[in-house]
Amino acid sequence: MTKSVRYQKGQLYPEHSAWFVRYRERPRQQEGSIKNERRSKRLGSMQDYPTKSEIEPVRIAFMQKVNSGQVTADECMTVLEFVEAVYLPWAQTELRASTHKGYREIWENHMSGRVGQIRVREFRTVHASRMLRAIAGEHNLRKSSLQHIKSVLSGIFTHAKNEGAFDGANPVQGALIPNSARESGETYAYNLAQILRILNVLPLLPQAVVATASLAGLREGELRGLEWPDYTVEQLSVNRSAWREFVNKPKTRASRQPLPVIPKLATILDAYRASMHHPSTGVMFHHGNGERMDMDKLAQRVIRPAVQAIGLQWYGWHGFRRGIASNLYALGANEKTVQRILRHAHPHVTKERYIKAFDAAVIEAMGRLQATVEVLESVSSNRPAGADKAHAKLLIENRGEMAEWLKAAVC
Repeated sequence: MTKSVRYQKGQLYPEHSAWFVRYRERPRQQEGSIKNERRSKRLGSMQDYPTKSEIEPVRIAFMQKVNSGQVTADECMTVLEFVEAVYLPWAQTELRASTHKGYREIWENHMSGRVGQIRVREFRTVHASRMLRAIAGEHNLRKSSLQHIKSVLSGIFTHAKNEGAFDGANPVQGALIPNSARESGETYAYNLAQILRILNVLPLLPQAVVATASLAGLREGELRGLEWPDYTVEQLSVNRSAWREFVNKPKTRASRQPLPVIPKLATILDAYRASMHHPSTGVMFHHGNGERMDMDKLAQRVIRPAVQAIGLQWYGWHGFRRGIASNLYALGANEKTVQRILRHAHPHVTKERYIKAFDAAVIEAMGRLQATVEVLESVSSNRPAGADKAHAKLLIENRGEMAEWLKAAVC
């Protein structure tokens, strides 16, 4: 026998100068069970609806939504319940381990205590704005960090819409980053003269790592992921990225493109390979145990002290990646070619949409990079005084003395 469906009318009542309706729902609990709970919904202020007859159509419309099932169990969840029970488990399965870890830390450190108790379906843009202002006031974060926090929260509501827990426009997208937040710090890049100085003072193993980062532009995780079959004298294939014990494919399809190897880099990698007894398989960069090298520890213990010992600042692994982009651009490579060499997939990374460059253009640009390396090495004794410290970046719109000297050297 089919059980009859009970339709609720809802109990209308006034409170705190507003009209509310009381009804029952069956929300999903954090452990997954469902139970009946009494709910209340604010329908409008008594100033806008002075009489019961005027608020009655609003009550009818809302209860029709409840009775038709448009208000689902998931919609009754708080943001905390949704994130812990739905979003983070999904992120752990679908996203990279490093991404999931970062999202969880942002949720626990900045969001959970501020917006966790708000129901998903009742979340408004004002809640996100207040949260961002509170975080900015308490932690003095940069605008870029606040934008990242906002993006994570926006992703949560995008997933809520896909799961049927939320309808309508994403309420986070309209939230503003506080103007009082700190501006993002300037990023830096090593010029070729600085790169050569760093390479000259490093032992062979860290020298090979830095050369691959600065003369091929690989990311930190891609350096850890390199294996000997990925390398030939002519090119490097980027087939994987490693973070802690997790090994994934490179982050985008564009990131998987092979790269030309200039002779300077090949010479260093071949010398390093010979020191390891010419392996043909296995991890490329390791301490002798075959396990992937911890690049942060290598930088902290070896590379950073060596860089500082010659009077330079340590800008992190991305200082080398930004370096190859700045150097190639200053030497005349167009943005599309630089984008191809860095394997960017999105326009905001290299200012325009990813378009695959002709291989000939890539090889020509890398050949010019090698030619400049050779010129710098051959005339290092005649280098202009202070050239290494002229600029941290080689930007085409502000070349400076060092960039003009490089241009003259290769033209």
